[in-house]
Amino acid sequence: MKKSLLLIPMLALLLQGCGMTMTRYEPSYENVQKLKQTPPLHAISNPQVTAESGEGSLVVRANPVRSPSGSIPAHIQDAITEELRKAGLLDPLAQRQLKVLVVKNQLSAGMGTGDGKLAARFTLLNGNEVIYDATKEVSSQWSSSFFGFIAIPNAVNAYNPLVRDLLKALYSDPQFIQALK
Repeated sequence: MKKSLLLIPMLALLLQGCGMTMTRYEPSYENVQKLKQTPPLHAISNPQVTAESGEGSLVVRANPVRSPSGSIPAHIQDAITEELRKAGLLDPLAQRQLKVLVVKNQLSAGMGTGDGKLAARFTLLNGNEVIYDATKEVSSQWSSSFFGFIAIPNAVNAYNPLVRDLLKALYSDPQFIQALK
């Protein structure tokens, strides 16, 4: 009887895991080149990313997912900032401001398949005038596992590609590019 009682916490540990910190976002060469291919574009001052209530954090199988930037909105902000900087489009004194509101932020580690969704509303302002306003959403699926020590890292590792795809969707929007001209 005692042995079977010890088995329950061990099984719970196998299924769950512990909180994880995702890797720092590495700017996408493809995204940077997308921005560079349509010069001349006006620069953007430092982007500001916030999240709707409940969308500013991530939990996978009851385990918190942390960002090396401190928060999920800061993680996305660092990603945008780095790609704009590498494309030569970041200037703290620029008139154009990019405001980003994360409206959907989900990771799920199912027993065989994991999935994630990331959506944000992008608002580009020139001074006080809104010159671009659109919501972009991306989703992804990956191989998961019954075991938490496999499923949770797989889900956490799938987040940066979601961020990359979200930014690619923004940079691929002809209306966004037109607003930067």
